[in-house]
Amino acid sequence: MAIAGSGTVSFSDLRTEFVGGSSAISFNDLYRGGSNIKAKAGDNLSTNLAASVPANGTIDIADFYSTSKGFKFTVDSNTTNFEVDSAFGDDYDLNYPKIVDIDSGVTIGGNADEAIDIPSGLASTLTINNSGIVIGFGGASASAAGGHAIACATANVTINNTGQISGGGGAGGAGGAGGNGETEGSREPAANWTNGSAQLGHYWNVNTYHFYYNGSTSYIYWGSNIGSASGFPSYVTIGSNRYYRGIHRTTNKYEIYRQYMNSTSGGTGGAFGNGAGYNQSATAGGTGAAGGTAAGTGGNGGAGGALATAGTAGSTGANGGITNGAAGGTAGAAGAAVSGTSVTMNNTGTINGAVA
Repeated sequence: MAIAGSGTVSFSDLRTEFVGGSSAISFNDLYRGGSNIKAKAGDNLSTNLAASVPANGTIDIADFYSTSKGFKFTVDSNTTNFEVDSAFGDDYDLNYPKIVDIDSGVTIGGNADEAIDIPSGLASTLTINNSGIVIGFGGASASAAGGHAIACATANVTINNTGQISGGGGAGGAGGAGGNGETEGSREPAANWTNGSAQLGHYWNVNTYHFYYNGSTSYIYWGSNIGSASGFPSYVTIGSNRYYRGIHRTTNKYEIYRQYMNSTSGGTGGAFGNGAGYNQSATAGGTGAAGGTAAGTGGNGGAGGALATAGTAGSTGANGGITNGAAGGTAGAAGAAVSGTSVTMNNTGTINGAVA
């Protein structure tokens, strides 16, 4: 508790604030820069709450009016990615209380990182008094997680919140692509690629397939031995072509012919939606596009999440005639209000998201 701003101040008050214990003290124990009231390091940007206390020479009770033990940094204008240790410089690991005040009307936003980062290495205690808005970034790429408002990697942190602390929303997943289809292209009759016209006992070898005509029916065999038939499918696929057994269009005899096939692409999936966060609103996912002939339509993209809410997964693309549609992207996770090491939270304001 700070020393009174006027009136009577006792040595007991000074001992309680700056020294502790119950032993007798004198003014010699209370110079700024000594073991009880610390001086600031050169890179410490905060205010010494006992700056009015002399470092040497004459000292009296009035020098202690409205003082307290600690360094305090005030955030009085909008900023992003605030690193707490940078406010206290080399004194971050000094065993001395530290305070961060965030003024009303001030926003600290996350920009591809936590809005406030409290790294390890803190000595003594840290108190954050938030009257402003601390908000993590929203997911802005497919399936991206929302950012944390505060990331804490050290113990002995207390947060007194009368403002708003919100994690970012996760992005939606992109919609999956539709499956591919195909259409028939030109047909090449047997006379163009066999060793002669279809006749009794004739066969043609493509890779390990054999096509055999016995005078009335064309058979499709598998393997090197024509006599070991493994079945008689209506066609087989070799590479990008299909080979059919059917009726020759001019001789009216059975034949094997090659059917060229043209692939058609599945529709593209819909775009993901952004998650809500610093300088970013949640958006809906996009609609999947139609595919080519006999191809599947792309799945719809997932919507972005509200503050501290996960996004929605993208939908699976529709199956095509040749391949199945692809799965949609996963939902982006929600950002936390405070992540990492547990803090003491005293809240009378608004908190969106988990608190470690």
